[in-house]
Amino acid sequence: MSSITLKDAQTAIDAALAKAKELGYNVAVAVVDVETSVVASIRMDGTNPFTPDVVRGKAVATVISRGTPSGVAADRFPDGLKDHVTALYGGRVTWVQGAVPIKRGDELLGAIGVGGGPPDQDEVMAQAGADALA
Repeated sequence: MSSITLKDAQTAIDAALAKAKELGYNVAVAVVDVETSVVASIRMDGTNPFTPDVVRGKAVATVISRGTPSGVAADRFPDGLKDHVTALYGGRVTWVQGAVPIKRGDELLGAIGVGGGPPDQDEVMAQAGADALA
């Protein structure tokens, strides 16, 4: 099984931050591996202090739903099960749009989550990060 290196995570974060600057948003970005561990995380100046936790949760939602983008991932779980899964991860799952999978071919390596803009734009920024590793 492959994993995301710190270098990979930094490449993805740099691309997501470049897209954020282009779009005019101050954001936080987190990259997690398939075990949902944080590989790297960053928060731009002017971003809410809780945003790094939110973006980690978005990325975790993407990984535990086997690569489904975080906004769609919630639809994969009935409400009762979604609440149970969230509790299993200590409440650290964010079922909001803004994270996408990081893959090598068909293999899921982890996910990148972005927050600080509108959720649809967060996903655009996250996708820029994932695309930098494609």
